[in-house]
Amino acid sequence: MYGAAAGPMGAAAALVKRFCEWRAYDYREAVRESREMAESRPVTMAQIATHAGVGLSTVSYVLSGKRSVSPLLRERVLAAIEELDYRPHGPARALASGASHTIALFLPSPQWQLVPVQQTFVAGATQATSASDYSLLLSTETTAPDAVTRLVAQGRADGVILMETLRQDPRIERLRSAGYPFSLIGRTDDLTGISFVDMDFAGAIETSLAHLARLGHTCVALFNFPAELLAAGYMGGLSARDAFERVAPELGIRGIHAPCSHAPREAFAITTRLLHSEPECTAAITTGWQFTGLLSALRAADLRVPDEFSVVSIIAAEFAEMFTPALTGVDWPAFESGRLAADMLIDKLTGKDTSPRQHVVSAELIVRESTGPAPREERLTAKRHRRRSALLGST
Repeated sequence: MYGAAAGPMGAAAALVKRFCEWRAYDYREAVRESREMAESRPVTMAQIATHAGVGLSTVSYVLSGKRSVSPLLRERVLAAIEELDYRPHGPARALASGASHTIALFLPSPQWQLVPVQQTFVAGATQATSASDYSLLLSTETTAPDAVTRLVAQGRADGVILMETLRQDPRIERLRSAGYPFSLIGRTDDLTGISFVDMDFAGAIETSLAHLARLGHTCVALFNFPAELLAAGYMGGLSARDAFERVAPELGIRGIHAPCSHAPREAFAITTRLLHSEPECTAAITTGWQFTGLLSALRAADLRVPDEFSVVSIIAAEFAEMFTPALTGVDWPAFESGRLAADMLIDKLTGKDTSPRQHVVSAELIVRESTGPAPREERLTAKRHRRRSALLGST
């Protein structure tokens, strides 16, 4: 119809048409998205007031309960709230109810040195608080008792979860005397009326020693919590030490108690010294993350696990199975324990269950790849001679 000369013009017209269609589509999309955003915005108290045909102050009084409102107006406001699916903003709800809907978790850890298993406790507590519409406030500072109670007194938290608990813990005594809700991941001497979840550290040590004794080990080291925690009265470490010193002789084992932090460098140094000073030691138990430095030192000493040295750890199963060889250990379900401690506290705060709930995790040994029969003395002696010769040859 247009001839050859009309080709370019037709193409241009088509482009213009497509552009206009695209702009129209783009505009329609923008309008749609704008409407969706408007619809998804939280309903305000002013909108509730308009919908119910009442003043803004009336809506505020119904929500806060600070002043009486006639039954007729109250019903109108509540009906508007339900129809518009009104959800109070967190801070506003806190002001109205006097509750922060926040739980504070105190996990003393200098310089934010949280090992993965500690982070797993926090993750479990976070799951529980989120499921119950609570927030979690985490503090890793070594906190004075007054600072713990001040947090609740100032309305920044409704209750407290304490970790790294001591035999005589002034934080617990202060919370108890003030009447503030709290729960523990750990234990203390007087557990009257206290909700807690904790590992049976004594049972874990007994089970681990019995396993190593059956394998023929007669000299075993316990890599326990650090000396400063034991001196402060950390219950988990004291329970482990006391059980180790009591049970090892009963099983014919010479026990070596080695307090040690979670830091890999420190565990490496302590293991290196142990291998030089105690050549008869053929196995070790760790109460936590010390196994990382321990395994590194064994590799550096050319000692194979489990053929020439056995390792047992008290650790969550998901971490024990991450290593090669997979660690034989007593399962300390960190995620579930953090979740349970938070649930205990939330139930107390909401009135669902105000009675004390006390849960001790039983010591269940899971045999994996890091333990084996005690090596024969002649094999270890030959290994030491080879290492000594290699060291002399390198000097």
